[in-house]
Amino acid sequence: MALVVTFLALTPGPMGQVVESGPARHLLAFAALPVLSSLAWPQVKPIWQFLAFALFGAAIEIAQLLMNVGRLAEWDDWANDLIATAVALMLVAAGRTWLERQARLEAR
Repeated sequence: MALVVTFLALTPGPMGQVVESGPARHLLAFAALPVLSSLAWPQVKPIWQFLAFALFGAAIEIAQLLMNVGRLAEWDDWANDLIATAVALMLVAAGRTWLERQARLEAR
């Protein structure tokens, strides 16, 4: 998934426009990635996941800033990354809490 996000972030032209809107690309990617990482590594605390995705989003924007790939660095995109990551991680935490509560109720 990270390779797909990086590809879409750095690829100009038609292949880079599979999802046409830049903000939509960021929101989609940074909503899906934290959910997948939470499922893959449930022992990793949400704050560490948030920091990892914050750095990843910043790295994408810095790469676009430094490389001449036909894409521009937009810090609004990074803000979208942070918001989508935070919301996704909060939803995962809420889902886990709900599942744990259901398991406790069923165990009674």
